[in-house]
Amino acid sequence: MSTLLYNSNTDIKVERDYLANLQTPPPMGKRHAPYPFHAFATDTVDAIERAGFTIEQEDYAITKDEQRMFGLLNVSRHFGPMTSEFLRTVVPDSPTFGVPALYRPKWDLMVGMCGTHDQSKSRALCIGSRVMACTNLCFHGDLGNWKSKQTTNIALRIPEMVADAVAGLGAAGRKLTIDFDAFNAKQITRETGDKVLLDIYRSGGFSPSQMGRAVDDWDECSVEEHTANGRNIWWLFNSATHALKPTGANANHNDIQRRSTIVYNRIANAPRELLAA
Repeated sequence: MSTLLYNSNTDIKVERDYLANLQTPPPMGKRHAPYPFHAFATDTVDAIERAGFTIEQEDYAITKDEQRMFGLLNVSRHFGPMTSEFLRTVVPDSPTFGVPALYRPKWDLMVGMCGTHDQSKSRALCIGSRVMACTNLCFHGDLGNWKSKQTTNIALRIPEMVADAVAGLGAAGRKLTIDFDAFNAKQITRETGDKVLLDIYRSGGFSPSQMGRAVDDWDECSVEEHTANGRNIWWLFNSATHALKPTGANANHNDIQRRSTIVYNRIANAPRELLAA
């Protein structure tokens, strides 16, 4: 599991089978209905595989008090035909529509899941991506983010939530493919990238220290796959997601998801005048 998701001070990395051995605590009130972590993970895995996707890797972590769980599924990218009609529907005014990239980005489609037994958080699923060159993780909430409170009838709602999430996997994967190829094809200046990073910071996507790391990586990146096509939006995007990686043992999953969603949205939806080279 990437250290981005795993806090070695408070969390334990486990296999899915291990979750089956955990005791689900009794309800904390009349409407509280804890749902077993293993059932949540297995519901999700089974639904993804029934839909025809292949899960290439599963990673899970729980807190040492066994009250919180976080999982990450690496899903194969078989999204069906990339038809012109579909492209026009998803990105009708993309500035790089139809421009082939010289070096296509390598990345994984991910499904993240989290939940608690202590009523502090809902059960949630989110679709995101992980760049394979450096295991940067970015959750894209606008492409799929589902939540369910742990209250009465959760055993009925969880399978419905999982089914809704899985139904969106194909479209999410196709859109990410389009966006990332567009990122890779669009050249920008160093100054333009600085403006975008500042916009992300002002939007709450970076802390001050993260802003500094993003600027440093944008100035000079050591990952060849990010810079293979020159100074483009793909390089900028990876500089931004790289900055979100924890520098120590601590990892706040919710903060990472919130900030990475801002990063993706501010870059993918940046005004054309801002991205003018």
